[in-house]
Amino acid sequence: MEIIKQRWVIYIIIGIAFGVFDFYYHSFLSNILARQQVFTPSIGGEIIWLTLSIGIWLVPIVPIIIYEAKISKSKLRASFASILTWCASIVSYYLTNAFQLAFVGSSGRLELHISNQNDPFFWENWGNVFYQDIIVAGIVRWSVVAVLGGLIIGFLTSFIYLRFIDNR
Repeated sequence: MEIIKQRWVIYIIIGIAFGVFDFYYHSFLSNILARQQVFTPSIGGEIIWLTLSIGIWLVPIVPIIIYEAKISKSKLRASFASILTWCASIVSYYLTNAFQLAFVGSSGRLELHISNQNDPFFWENWGNVFYQDIIVAGIVRWSVVAVLGGLIIGFLTSFIYLRFIDNR
């Protein structure tokens, strides 16, 4: 029973680490593509951007799905593992965003930096941004995608693994 709990905690830790990574990955990706002049207003540039920015989300969950399917022999548990990992990633991503705004700063949102806490509207601004942008438009909206996408990708990947690879 202890091993079961440990692997689910590991899935959460992987999700948290990936969320932080993905927050900074998008800036890195934009800089690289801009330097290479790949990200231009064209169909090809959009496809490259979409593939690299969304495809990266498969990196943490495919191995987790396969591992969970191998251990549990369950498509449902493998799907739940991918949902859990993605949800942890989303929460971590948006909390990293909040940390960035508050302590590192963002050129577009200087009023949210902690150094402006004496401003009479500082806490009101933060309350609105945290609730509307971080919680509602971020965590809640993308968690729905994580649940649906994690269920579909988890089920399909574990089905392929259990049906065609594990049965050799």
